[in-house]
Amino acid sequence: MAGAMADWKITTRTPACASCGRAFPEGERHVSALSLQGEDLRRIDSCEPCFRPEPGREDLFFWFTRTRADRRRGLDFDLPTLEQLFLRLEGRAEKRIRELRYVLCLILMRKRRLKLQRVERGPEGEALVVRRPRREEGWRVYVFDFGPERLEELRGELLRVFEGADPTLQPEVVPAGTETAPD
Repeated sequence: MAGAMADWKITTRTPACASCGRAFPEGERHVSALSLQGEDLRRIDSCEPCFRPEPGREDLFFWFTRTRADRRRGLDFDLPTLEQLFLRLEGRAEKRIRELRYVLCLILMRKRRLKLQRVERGPEGEALVVRRPRREEGWRVYVFDFGPERLEELRGELLRVFEGADPTLQPEVVPAGTETAPD
């Protein structure tokens, strides 16, 4: 199955604005977007004045972040942001998005942000049906047969994509395509 698995990488944080090229000073707030460009998932970092959707780019999700030199090493996921991304990817059929959503689901289940309701088997394969604790809504998440090395690699990709997310700004995480511009 490893050969049939989509081989994807998510680009990581950049030290400068993708549009104007200005370097982000220590502590300055800027916008990071997770975008689908063709078959590639990309992280695009922009200063607030430059952040605008581009033709041909499908922004799935964006958040506010800050550059910090004193970042801790290791896995330091911001769970509310991961949960919001998991929710925003609901209903997407692209294989790479489904793989990403599966990894997000596993992380959120491990951190008790999602609970397994049941496992279903159907024409599209095996799926986990999960829900958030104390809530009724449920989601179907398709299962992929990743080996432990590949799963760890994908977890690392998520860490690199979200490194530096500012948890104090998380209420401002909004879905892409919303008319609200960053303040």
